[in-house]
Amino acid sequence: MFGKLKEKLKSWISGTKEKLTIEEKVVETPKEEIKKKEGKPKEEKKEKEEIKPEKLKEKAIKKEGKIIEKPKKEIEQEIKEEVKVSEKQIQQLEKEIEITKEESIEPAPLKFDTSSLGYEPDIEKIKEEVIEQEIIQEEPKKQSFLSRLKSKFSYKITEEEFENIFEELEMILLENNLALEVTESLKKSLSERLIGREIKKDNLEEEIKRELKETINSILIEPKNPIDLIKSKKEKPFVILFFGINGTGKTTSIAKLANLLKKNELTSVMAAGDTFRAASIEQIKEHSERLNIPLIKHDYESDPAAVGFDAIKYAKKNKIDVVLIDTAGRMHTKKNLLAEMEKISRVTKPDLKIFVAEAIAGNDATEQAKSFNELIGIDGSILTKADIDEKGGAILSIAAITKKPIIYLGTGQKYDDLTLFKKNDFIKTIGL
Repeated sequence: MFGKLKEKLKSWISGTKEKLTIEEKVVETPKEEIKKKEGKPKEEKKEKEEIKPEKLKEKAIKKEGKIIEKPKKEIEQEIKEEVKVSEKQIQQLEKEIEITKEESIEPAPLKFDTSSLGYEPDIEKIKEEVIEQEIIQEEPKKQSFLSRLKSKFSYKITEEEFENIFEELEMILLENNLALEVTESLKKSLSERLIGREIKKDNLEEEIKRELKETINSILIEPKNPIDLIKSKKEKPFVILFFGINGTGKTTSIAKLANLLKKNELTSVMAAGDTFRAASIEQIKEHSERLNIPLIKHDYESDPAAVGFDAIKYAKKNKIDVVLIDTAGRMHTKKNLLAEMEKISRVTKPDLKIFVAEAIAGNDATEQAKSFNELIGIDGSILTKADIDEKGGAILSIAAITKKPIIYLGTGQKYDDLTLFKKNDFIKTIGL
């Protein structure tokens, strides 16, 4: 059950840590910032005065009447010092000169007297070395020891990174029958939990899993056990109305609930409110005979609201605890047929209105639930064929869109195959 969704979520969660750590941002160094600035049009237009540093110190010294050349490395070191001074002069001038977008003068290149070297040094390379030395000196000032230590052990997910990792999750959810609007809602909730949070790197995968679990947990609603609701009602009978489209297992679900009531020492009566579909009365009659539960029925094409009314009257007379009213399957797009459901609800005044759908129907089941809920106002749902549902998206979608609980899951063809839905069990089943 829900195996496909579980496998996909597990794969996504385990991949997020690797994806995020690979895409960790590299802090832009001052050197890179300088290059970036040099590449910007605005910076290229800055007006700079031509910098002409003083001629380098004499590149030779006299000793015992002889001229001795200074070592090449010593002379290059002096050039480095001059470059360093010149760069600082430029920075100071940039602050003082008013820049305009309309007028700009390209700065003149630095000039150095290198004639005494006997070779032409690579000035650009020397400048880069000077900048690198400054980076080493400036770096400790930019980050405190505590912040540097924190960055080694923690991670902050950015909005861009969240979008990147959620893109894969979004595809997983949509492929597993989660409605688009529910996916968007889940994304919003999850982003609020993750973006900008400091998370320990060792706990990154576990934290993402935990937040996804909490987000899904907030969508699902824990149902109240119908058995407890029935027992707590003082004035019997407790009336339950079932509706949904044909072929979803609605009548079988009624029989399963009747069996469950019997096991909990509660009496019930069935009402054959589906007077429209051929053989529907015979189908519910077969279930009532197998379970030895009374059935109230009228002829085909009779008013289904009258069948429900008579069943309630019978229950009151015979002190029966629960009335289970079946109805004709109605397509959620047929407004005139849905109006008939609204009439049955108005006449019978049910304590519980249950929508029945197939878990494997996916987005169709979601649309059905939405339509029935808007017209009649459901109290909860039973999802049949949950035992063969590998996706699980319909459960989340129906719960999110109707904002009503999933009450039971049909998990087989036997009368005992009706399980009270528990959201924690569902979350564990999908691997969270």
